[in-house]
Amino acid sequence: MTTMTNETSQRTRVGWPRIVGTAAAAAVAATALWLLWTAAGGVELEVKSGAGSQQIGIESVIVSSLLIALAGGGLLRWWQGRSERGTRRWTMLAVGVAVVSLITPTSALTVAAGLGLASLHVVVAVVVIAGLRRR
Repeated sequence: MTTMTNETSQRTRVGWPRIVGTAAAAAVAATALWLLWTAAGGVELEVKSGAGSQQIGIESVIVSSLLIALAGGGLLRWWQGRSERGTRRWTMLAVGVAVVSLITPTSALTVAAGLGLASLHVVVAVVVIAGLRRR
């Protein structure tokens, strides 16, 4: 005898507490790394800005990490609610955005600043992608 069931596949979505926690973790990791480069390493994280330069301060690091992580988490949550492959698609997009973001540290004034800024981008990407993908 064959039994047929009418199952609706319920999509699981990442919760806001995890999104906020991941955003906070990304900001903390980026802040710690910024402190290592600037305070411990003595590197000035500066980029070309028009005719002059702009120093990347701790405020910029914290705010940008939080905003990127929250936006990424919101997009993941939205995509998971609309597609069975939302997490996979989001991951591919997130990795692509992380790779493209590595272009911006090329405007650093020194090699050390460029490496510092690139490491900040990588750390935030790893924390956000790993933090939001875990089950």
